Amino acid sequence: MPNAGQQGILGPTAPPSDGGSTQPQLLLVGTSYQTSGVSFREALAKRVEAGRLDRTLAAADESALLSTCNRYELYLVSKEPDAASAGLVSYLRGLTGHDRVGSEFYQLKGQEAVRHLFRVASGLESVVVGEPQILAQVRAAGVESRVKGEAKGILSPLFDRAYRVGNRVRSSYGLGSDEASLSDLAMEAIDRVHPERKVVMLVGTGKMIRLAARRLKGNVSRLYVASRRKRSPAGLEWCRLVRYADVKRLAKSCDVLISATSVKKPIITSADLKGRKPKTVVDLGMPRNVSDAVRGLPNVRLLDLDDLAAMATARRPPAGLAEAEVAVSKEASEFYSWLVQTRLSTTVADIYSWAEGVREEELRRAVSRLGPASARDKRIVEAMGRRIVSKLIARPVGFARKKHPGLSEEEKLGLLRAVFGGDSGEG
Repeated sequence: MPNAGQQGILGPTAPPSDGGSTQPQLLLVGTSYQTSGVSFREALAKRVEAGRLDRTLAAADESALLSTCNRYELYLVSKEPDAASAGLVSYLRGLTGHDRVGSEFYQLKGQEAVRHLFRVASGLESVVVGEPQILAQVRAAGVESRVKGEAKGILSPLFDRAYRVGNRVRSSYGLGSDEASLSDLAMEAIDRVHPERKVVMLVGTGKMIRLAARRLKGNVSRLYVASRRKRSPAGLEWCRLVRYADVKRLAKSCDVLISATSVKKPIITSADLKGRKPKTVVDLGMPRNVSDAVRGLPNVRLLDLDDLAAMATARRPPAGLAEAEVAVSKEASEFYSWLVQTRLSTTVADIYSWAEGVREEELRRAVSRLGPASARDKRIVEAMGRRIVSKLIARPVGFARKKHPGLSEEEKLGLLRAVFGGDSGEG
């Protein structure tokens, strides 16, 4: 690039940016059931909630947090991505006491971060492929970050598009039925390990509990539902409603317990389950609803989120999975191309600005050499200059907007900056 005060090959006006650190970049730092255990994710969520995560985002222009029972992901936009990422990773290391960021955490940038979020929204990254709850969670994360003013011109449209892609992929390729849920996976596990069940207790009244109750209806002699509510919610009217205070008293008489609540501390302990009667306990909560000490009881089988994730690997993949993968990758490529051209790079706008600066400079020179000229003559010369600029710029702009196999968006715009930015030092 020419030094200040020099006139390089682009003429008298400032050339396009060289795409250095002033260009914002999209990055993702996260952990999920694929890279960390439930105890790690639980500790991370609790400590981040109690800490000051915002202090680590000083180098980020935008941020959005996606936190679910099986993943904890922070999406950032920063002009200093390395500093933002390093600050966040250092903070998370300090919180968790783990230095192995390469194993528990993953970091993705640019199009790979976009593709990952689209896969998450479509249910392709879920324990149960296509599970529907994650789509609403992605939407809620985008709305929350936008309301807080943390998601703006880049993350706001990113999360909006992720929700639309997730909806479209699910409907087009048969993903996302109620059977594609952790609750359904839990019931499959119970069918295998505890087929004889007469007395069952469900703790909570959320979507996963209602799905489990629907599958249990007619297959048990007694079904308790523990809740803070005074009346049974829709879909659970036929169950026997009890209070949380009754859980400890009734737990010993149950064959199966399934818990999925948002409590901060375990509500079921080993003392509640001691006895000779064999039991299967499924903990779908995050934070966990059941004390891990329950695993030490001889007659109790405890299944948590990690256990269910391990079981899910034996499931047959949905019929439309391969096509869905291709569709998501295509959507991510198209959206990232738009994002780079309109939000993450000023290359095309800089080329326009440079060309207009050249045209205006040459117009002033031409008019000064013509001497006295009528307004009509000036308009003709100006119109000619605009047409020339439009025709000359059409090709590089077309190059920027078209797909080019073998070239990433950054490489494509880098070529444009190299050609139009100039670095020959010519005066």
